[in-house]
Amino acid sequence: MKILNIITRLNIGGASIHVVEISQLFNNETYSSTVLYGNVESNEKDMLYLAREYDFPMINLPSMGRSVNPLIDLYLIWQVYRVIRSLKPDIVHTHTAKAGFAGRLAARLAGVPVILHTFHGNNFRGYFGKLMSTVSILIERLLARLSTCIIAISEQQRQELLDFRITTAEKLRVIHLGFDFSRILHTETHKNLFKKAYGIRPDQHLVAFVGRLTAIKDPFELIKIATRIFTSAQASDSAPTRDDIVFTFVGDGELAEELKAEVRRLGYQENIIFTGFIKDLKPLYADAEVLLLTSLNEGTPVSIIEAMANRVAVVASRVGGIPNLITDQESGLLISPQDTAAFSSSILDIIDHPEKYQTMRETAYSKITTDYSIERLKTELEILFRDLGF
Repeated sequence: MKILNIITRLNIGGASIHVVEISQLFNNETYSSTVLYGNVESNEKDMLYLAREYDFPMINLPSMGRSVNPLIDLYLIWQVYRVIRSLKPDIVHTHTAKAGFAGRLAARLAGVPVILHTFHGNNFRGYFGKLMSTVSILIERLLARLSTCIIAISEQQRQELLDFRITTAEKLRVIHLGFDFSRILHTETHKNLFKKAYGIRPDQHLVAFVGRLTAIKDPFELIKIATRIFTSAQASDSAPTRDDIVFTFVGDGELAEELKAEVRRLGYQENIIFTGFIKDLKPLYADAEVLLLTSLNEGTPVSIIEAMANRVAVVASRVGGIPNLITDQESGLLISPQDTAAFSSSILDIIDHPEKYQTMRETAYSKITTDYSIERLKTELEILFRDLGF
């Protein structure tokens, strides 16, 4: 059975990891998988290094990139159509918005038997103004009509797709992401490697933000949280009173320079550090005590899954698909977006009273390594393929 996975670009994030993982899972004597992808933006890092560890074929179409240009995008549909006609796949599986647009139109024109689309998130609210959001919703409704099945990666996302009337319940299926946890879990040998690399003392507590430094992630909230913690017991905001706590931004994005400038203005360069993109996060998770996610909206954040699998306590916004990953007070702590005081007090409680949260860490580990295993993902996709006649 031939499968063509199409993704807008292999930028850093859960969608890229998912496409790489399922392409390798379904690349054996029974299945053959190919990945069609576009170029990343100039301010993004890509995950081609991960895909190149495997042996499935890949095809690059530079015009598949994220930017919208009507003329280029019309030509893109023709390019994707030609690839599909050449490969003759049984299934075209699209991921992310631009690939979903060009891929599903081209697949329908080429007469592909099964057309799948996975929503790894959506841009219906929080990304654009009202007009563009409405246009995006209308386009997705039309594209859903071309799809054999729509896959949501969380129950919350499924409900959103129904609420926005993107498609019908009969055409929707929830299939959670799946991960090869052997690639994620740290060991004792990773302990203190991250702290040593970035000049953090062994006795300092590490709070990590992992993700794109972009507006929807609200990374400036981290600086507000850190400031509150650093200055809570003093009148001025000069030297931190909690010099035993270090915050780190792990990732890159368009807000990186603005964030660095704000940290310099506050004089917190020693206690709020920037690492940029890191390929191997095992040393980070070996040293971090808290993963902090301040997003205004989310799908299914991979950083939360990775942290829970590494028994790192998670403090995150109660938005999007995060409550599907975390049960508040049981497997993590959920906070209302931009509630700086609640974020701060939660982080301090975890750092100052770690024994209170040991059970929470273990619960998180058990839940995530069961519900988001690569074996479960493969089984559920095989069931879907059988249901669709393969």
